[in-house]
Amino acid sequence: MKAMSAYMTGELLLFARAFWNGALLLLIYDVIRILRGAVPHGKILTAAEDILFWIFSAFWLLGYFYRENSGVLRGYLFAGFLLGALACHFSVSRFFVRWGTEILKGCGKILSMPLKGIKKATKRLKFRMFRFRIYWYNRFHVDKGPRGRWFHNRDGKHEKREKQKQPKNSRSPAE
Repeated sequence: MKAMSAYMTGELLLFARAFWNGALLLLIYDVIRILRGAVPHGKILTAAEDILFWIFSAFWLLGYFYRENSGVLRGYLFAGFLLGALACHFSVSRFFVRWGTEILKGCGKILSMPLKGIKKATKRLKFRMFRFRIYWYNRFHVDKGPRGRWFHNRDGKHEKREKQKQPKNSRSPAE
């Protein structure tokens, strides 16, 4: 049996690296899928993430071609990327996404526990401030009605504040 030529060995290694880079790109996309599973995204954010990923992938792919093969586009390199991504998808991708999402959700629950305490304390503080505001309003509120000034006495009942009548100079017409 004849040994493989150095040129063919180099091309085979180039294909193997393309296979590896295709799998790596899919794992990067799987990380994005894990983030989507753990944190709900809207359609616009999902579309923006996808566009950014594909732009990144294009630069990655073209950078690989330029670096490894002097910019020459070869069909077997595209096939290597595609086969690497497909092999990763059908082997580890499903488990990676499922377990990664569960782990990230669990970490999110653990990290949100202190936030729940802070929210509860804030809610209680707001409630106490609101109760004090109601107390202050009921205690010192002056209500101007159509018949004069009304106020709350210490018992919380309305009383009409009587104006003190000034004694008039009583001059009799006979004087």
